[in-house]
Amino acid sequence: MGALKGSITYSRFYVQGDLPENFANGYMRRIRNRVFEPLTPDSDDPTHWGWCSIADPFDLELDQEKVFFNAYLNLGLRIDRWSVPAPLVKAQLAQATKAVLEKKGRERLSRAEKEELKSVVVRKLRKQLLPAMKVIDLSWNTETGVVRFWSRSKKSVEMLHEMFEKTFGLKLLPHGPYAAAVRAGCDPEQLERLSSTQPAVFHAETATAEEE
Repeated sequence: MGALKGSITYSRFYVQGDLPENFANGYMRRIRNRVFEPLTPDSDDPTHWGWCSIADPFDLELDQEKVFFNAYLNLGLRIDRWSVPAPLVKAQLAQATKAVLEKKGRERLSRAEKEELKSVVVRKLRKQLLPAMKVIDLSWNTETGVVRFWSRSKKSVEMLHEMFEKTFGLKLLPHGPYAAAVRAGCDPEQLERLSSTQPAVFHAETATAEEE
């Protein structure tokens, strides 16, 4: 969370590219195509992520009234992950292995049989648990092109870049001098020089003990 309540710490980006005409209608279709899909115990991927309402992570029936507020496009990026405790998996797997060996009259299972049995155990345990859920707020001022994302986690930001580009067909530039230069309309040669600029030190360096 963060946009409506909670933490005020966020990452800021600039949108690179122009908005299409009647973008609200077109974007709503694309948002619905990437709305969050709940995890199931039989999911092959242990993690799912997608868009949800910024006001309610369980609200996946999105429309313009829930997404747009004046010039702002607001969404939640919901990330669900199965997190079955390893000791629980180990204990249940040992019990299941013992039962299978006794039933088949054998001393050990093949590697493939172990993997298959582990998958069965994990799916069974998932049915007794709920996935871990995380929701990160996103607010995009479509007039200024500024996007605020209430996370600084590298992994979460990478998810945002992927989801944003796939959903809206636009790229995000991290807030900073380079992004400001792009927005100001600097030519490619100026941008290339800026990208290779190194920070300058404006204070005298402290002498080391050996130099003294």
